[in-house]
Amino acid sequence: MILFVFLNCRREIAQSSLKDNELLLTIGSYPELGSGDFLEPPHKANGTFSRSLFLPDEVINPHPRFRTLAANIRERRGAKVAINMPIFHDTNTPKPFIDPTIPYERDLFPGDREAKDGAALPDHIYMDAMGFGMGCCCLQITMQAPNVNQARRLYDQLAVVGAVMMTLSASSPIFRGYLADIDCRWNVIAAAVDDRTREERGEIPLAKDRFVIPKSRYGTIDTFLGSDDGHFRSEYNDLDLVYDHDIYKYLLAQGIDDLMARHIAHLFIRDPLVIFEELLEQDDSVSADHFENIQSTNWQNVRFKPPPPNSPIGWRVEFRPLEIQLTDYENAAFSVFMILLARALLAYDINFYIPVTRMDINMQRAHSRDAVLNKKFYFRRN
Repeated sequence: MILFVFLNCRREIAQSSLKDNELLLTIGSYPELGSGDFLEPPHKANGTFSRSLFLPDEVINPHPRFRTLAANIRERRGAKVAINMPIFHDTNTPKPFIDPTIPYERDLFPGDREAKDGAALPDHIYMDAMGFGMGCCCLQITMQAPNVNQARRLYDQLAVVGAVMMTLSASSPIFRGYLADIDCRWNVIAAAVDDRTREERGEIPLAKDRFVIPKSRYGTIDTFLGSDDGHFRSEYNDLDLVYDHDIYKYLLAQGIDDLMARHIAHLFIRDPLVIFEELLEQDDSVSADHFENIQSTNWQNVRFKPPPPNSPIGWRVEFRPLEIQLTDYENAAFSVFMILLARALLAYDINFYIPVTRMDINMQRAHSRDAVLNKKFYFRRN
C-alpha cells in the first residue's frame, strides 16, 4: 500500500506540470533522443562536455556531477564512447544500413572524425555520448538483509536471475529514432560509460595503465561473494578476476575473508570518475564517501551495499537489471515480485548458482529481440 501511495503522489506532482495535451509515460529509452530537433525549444548539438554529434549539453542534468561525468569519461578513454546497437532490418531497411543522419563531415571538435573513421558501424545505430546510456530509465530495487551473510546470499542468487528478469521486463527497442534488433537498454549504458583506455581494452600493450579490463564498469558481476549456506563452490567463479593485489592483501590482513577481499579489490581497478575538491579530505572512520565514490561508479547487475559508518542502515543489496514499464501498476508488480523472490530465496534456501561466464552469456542473450520467447538461458537444473 505504501508503494502505491508513493507512486500515485509522484505521478500527481509530475502530471501537474504538464499541458492539457501531454501525457506522462515511464519508458526505458526516449525513442527520439538524439534524433533531429527532438527538444522543445530545439538546441544544437555543439556542447563542450559531451561533444556529441547528436546530443546537446542542454539535455544533461545541470548538477556539476553529470556534466563532469560526461567529459571525464570521454577524456579518460581518449575518445568519445562508441555505442553501436544492431539495426532491425525490415523490408525498407537497406543492407548494409549506413546511417544518413550522421554528420560525418562536422569539424567542430577533435573527436568529430571518429564516426567517419570507423566508430560508426554499418547495420548499427550509432550513438556517441554518455547521455544515450544514462538517459535511459530502469526499475532498481534495493532490499535490506538482516545481516551480512544473508546479504551475500541475496547478492549471489539475484545476480543469476538478472538476465531472466531483464528479458521478462524488456521495454527498450528504439534508439535515436531507429528500431533496433534488441529489446533492452543494458548494453547501451555499458558502452555509454566505458571509460577504459585502449590499453585497458587490450587493443595495445600495457604501458601507462595497470590492468587489461575485460568489461565496462557497467556490466554483470565478475565474482560471487559466497556465504555459509554451503551452496557456493570455487568453480562458479570461473572468470580470471582482475583485482588490485595490494588492496586485496591489505583487506586479508584486516581479517576480511578471501571472497569479499577480492570483490572489494576488484572495484578498485577503476579510477574515480568525479572527485569534488571539498570532499577530498575525509575521516574514513566516520564517512564512507571515498569508498562510495568508487562503489557508486561500478554499475553492476547487483550491488552489495555495506552499511555506512554510524548509520542505522543495514546491509543492502540492489537489484538493477529490470526495465521500467509504462504503468505504475506494472512497476509495482515487478517490485513486489522481486521482494517476494528475495524472501523465498532466504526462506527456502534456494540454490541458483551457475558459473559467472554462463551468467554473462545469459545477459547477452537477454538483449535479443523477443528473447523472452525465443532464447534459451543457462539455469540450474538440480
